[in-house]
Amino acid sequence: MKKNITILLILLFSVGLSFSQIPIEEYRTEVENLKSANELEAYWNKLYHIDQEVLVNTTDLRIADSISISNMIKTALMFDIHKLNEYKPNGSGGLLTVLNLSHNYIGQCQIAYWPIIEKCAEIGGAIDSFGGKYPAYQLESVSLTFYNYSLINQELKYSELLNKLSKIKRDHIVDELLKSYQNQNKLRKLNEVAVLNSWYLQSFKNQKDEGEFSFVKMSDNNLYIKKYKRIEKLELIETKEKSKIYRIENEPFGWTYVYGNN
Repeated sequence: MKKNITILLILLFSVGLSFSQIPIEEYRTEVENLKSANELEAYWNKLYHIDQEVLVNTTDLRIADSISISNMIKTALMFDIHKLNEYKPNGSGGLLTVLNLSHNYIGQCQIAYWPIIEKCAEIGGAIDSFGGKYPAYQLESVSLTFYNYSLINQELKYSELLNKLSKIKRDHIVDELLKSYQNQNKLRKLNEVAVLNSWYLQSFKNQKDEGEFSFVKMSDNNLYIKKYKRIEKLELIETKEKSKIYRIENEPFGWTYVYGNN
């Protein structure tokens, strides 16, 4: 039975992707219709199982993004509509809120979703020890997604980075998540024109990861960084005599890439 449900969920997400949209109002109605304590708890459990049984086993990036962002949006709607009713910080809901971030690999989504992480941190529960003492695991998710750079054992940086994330202006979490999904669909329509250069991925000093990242020119005539089959737009910050300095569009920490002869 579980196998059939999983296959059905994947098919439903595939159909949704074919229309390149996430049905926000359907999700909103779905969440608003939850009335009893049992219904609310069951819904948290449902989202958790979608993450654990469907999302983590999905290899198609389009489907994975749809599932991931849908779970993020539904979580945001649960907090918006039902506040903390039947939200158990040490239960499936508490775990899901953190997993939503760590199982999403789109920087724009993580930035939009960050206020949920802040709210959960205020409440406490599973987030306090999930993957290590808060905020290590959560900051690690963001730094790896944007820069493929690990923050393990760099606690002295945490306070500054948290402050930068908290200052980012967000109009509305659900709207921002939807924008990020739409942006991903636009990026997938671009064609790769040229690879300027490629380098080994290296999240730790003196330790190479599997795979490479590249600077690529796309069919919209803009420069992007490409890693793990995803692209993010690069902005030229400064041109020097022997190098150019780029930043990833909308990156949160103010970190840059120096691109030159070396």
